[in-house]
Amino acid sequence: MALHTLSTTRDSELPSQSEQAAAPSQHWNEAALEMLNEYAVVLGVPLTCVEVATGKVRARTQPDEPFVLPKMVQEKLSESREPRIFDLNTGVAWFSLPLPRLEGIPVVAVGFMLQRPGVRPNDLIVAASQADWSQSQLDAWLEQLPVCTPRTLFRFLAAAVNLSVQQDQESALRKEVDDLATQLEYTYEEICLLHALTQNLQISRAPRELAELALQRLHCLIKAEAHAIWLDDPKGGAHFLVEGDIPFDELGMARFIARFEGHDWSRPLVKNRIKGTLLGADYPGLQNIIVVSIAEGMHRSGWLVCCNLSQGREFGTVEARLLSSIASILGTHGRNIDLYRQHDELLLSFVRSLVSSLDAKDAYTRGHSERVALIARRIGEQLRLPEEDLYDIYLAGLLHDIGKIGVDDSILRKPGQLTDEEFKQIQKHPIIGYNILAGIKNLQAVIPGVRHHHEAWSGKGYPDGLAGEQIPLMARILAVADSYDAMGSDRPYRNGMPIETLEGILQRGAGQQWDARVIEAYFAVRDDIKRICETYSPNNGNLLRVGGFDEQL
Repeated sequence: MALHTLSTTRDSELPSQSEQAAAPSQHWNEAALEMLNEYAVVLGVPLTCVEVATGKVRARTQPDEPFVLPKMVQEKLSESREPRIFDLNTGVAWFSLPLPRLEGIPVVAVGFMLQRPGVRPNDLIVAASQADWSQSQLDAWLEQLPVCTPRTLFRFLAAAVNLSVQQDQESALRKEVDDLATQLEYTYEEICLLHALTQNLQISRAPRELAELALQRLHCLIKAEAHAIWLDDPKGGAHFLVEGDIPFDELGMARFIARFEGHDWSRPLVKNRIKGTLLGADYPGLQNIIVVSIAEGMHRSGWLVCCNLSQGREFGTVEARLLSSIASILGTHGRNIDLYRQHDELLLSFVRSLVSSLDAKDAYTRGHSERVALIARRIGEQLRLPEEDLYDIYLAGLLHDIGKIGVDDSILRKPGQLTDEEFKQIQKHPIIGYNILAGIKNLQAVIPGVRHHHEAWSGKGYPDGLAGEQIPLMARILAVADSYDAMGSDRPYRNGMPIETLEGILQRGAGQQWDARVIEAYFAVRDDIKRICETYSPNNGNLLRVGGFDEQL
């Protein structure tokens, strides 16, 4: 017997044992069966998949035809990456082709061709007899069997292997393209999520709002049973936000974090295969989990959690990277808001210090600036101004008389009526206040109110004689609030006006002294303003909580 081999090596060869172990266990291995059929189509002959060690038939492309595997051929079968030709000098050229393993068992494709026309090999006749074929069936079968010399068969087998290699390469390329498309789609969604978060990093947006936005988009990227954010907002309180069905509550989350107190929280905590462990016993229903710290530097503000990936998958670097990016954005946003609040508190403390300096000069007006600030803010609120404008109006109210620091103490404290010259000195305080604040960058927004709160709608006010809508809206609001408190407060030389008299003056002055729209807003909230003045005390602490208002700076 002559044994011929071809040195044609497949580029994409059999799957590794680990790959096979990971593949689903099916009746026929899909890869082996697909390659068996490909070879049969290319060569134009029936092929049989047999086990290398036992010769056991596992699959056939033409199961209705007789099959025979000579013992001498079976003994020479091997798990080779090269096709082989077996010449038994019987007029039949047997050959084998490599196949992927079948359920972990080495197999090959076996076939044969006649070496010359008219040959009637004994092995084939015996096989037909065992299949109970008639003579006519046998003759017809032998007549249609392909004829090929060993040399030509070599070329056929080489072509079959090369074609199979090309098809495998094309298949691998298609899979690579599909995988790349899937990865690109995931990356695009990931970028969209991170972009959406960064586009909503305004200081005015509360940490909870950004966290809710993250949860709404996260479940589209990480297919898990539940996503949660445990957020500690110093101003807004603690929040436990959940998307999906999470197998523990807020207290359970707290116990979980405490359990891993020693973990390096600069890195995600990943726990897979929890079932059957002590952790799984304490948290029934928890299969796997990933927890990421929401922090900026040393300032931790919460935790981002995903648990129980779908389809039994485990958490890995892809999920860890995405969650870390989201947590970093949330942590930075929370820290920025905290720093902004600290800055506002520092600015407000500075403003109050200036106001205290004025109070030290003019004790009779103590509290006037604070009441004007609250009254003006309430009117602005009625006018539906945005929160940042209300904050600026509040600061402008505190500082509207700051220029009186530059007015002589004897004029400020004079118990009687002022002379014309003394009144001219008083009229300088808006310009003095403007000059004091002009160099302070963070107070530029309040300057229009400080400079123009004594302008009149008719144009007969001071210091610039502005009229109508030339007067900044902030100043028009402060003018009403200032006049209300000034007329209603007791002074050394007179008592405060009754509310009926005061409001009669405001009504008559609408469209002359004051903006009629601001006067209308005042009357819409007159009860609130009255309560502000009645409950006000310089010792109340947070001014914005006076009179039932509970706003946050």
